Amino acid sequence: MNFYIVSLLDAMAEQNISTFCNLNFVKSAVFFSDLQALSIRLKTVADYYFNFLKKLEILPDEVLKEEYIGHYDNLYIKGHEPTVTQIMQKINQEKPFTNDILPIHLRYTDLVNMHLVVGIARAEDRRNGYLHAIDLCLPKDLIKNVPANVLYVKDILDSYSVQKQTVKDFVESQGYNYSHFQRHCKICFGDAFYSFRLKKNMVDAVGDIVFTDLSLKEVAFKNNFLDYANMYKAFDRHKLSLTNIPRLANL
Repeated sequence: MNFYIVSLLDAMAEQNISTFCNLNFVKSAVFFSDLQALSIRLKTVADYYFNFLKKLEILPDEVLKEEYIGHYDNLYIKGHEPTVTQIMQKINQEKPFTNDILPIHLRYTDLVNMHLVVGIARAEDRRNGYLHAIDLCLPKDLIKNVPANVLYVKDILDSYSVQKQTVKDFVESQGYNYSHFQRHCKICFGDAFYSFRLKKNMVDAVGDIVFTDLSLKEVAFKNNFLDYANMYKAFDRHKLSLTNIPRLANL
């Protein structure tokens, strides 16, 4: 794991929690003060993503997930958790309107871990409210720097289109040595180019399945799979079922 992978996870977490808070069932649950229902849905999505990313080997086995659910005061009483303290500082900075759901997204480090934190909060006032936070604990000794001379592979990943030419031809057309490129992909992505590109397509597909009402066929085409069968095989290869992915957009 390196800082490039961490940055991808952080950006995905921020986008997903923002999208979650704007779903119709979230607004309805807030209106009826059914915060437990929100927690159940949020936990379902968080648990799925955690297991999914582990199976793709994007998250190492050493990465742990912790959750903080309940009233601010109760969470403080249970040991003055550092993560809850960090969240409270962010909540007070954001100054949310009372009874609104505030998406939580932050990262911080302690002596052992880098913490990527997402969640939801409903503030009653500056000291009281409801919180459900998911804390992804990444051991700092696992996170490596990415040498500046290999970062160009990110641009290749973003700009390459399989319909136009082979990766080798595209890389060489950009003035890079293909053998060096493959070694640099291992350093930056922790994986070969095609394998990491497929995993990234799968991650993007899961986001669409969870948060949109697109059909699975539409999701496949949107995320660079040849068709639904091709996407199905990609997930099945990692012992993942498309039918187990939670769908929230139509709730």
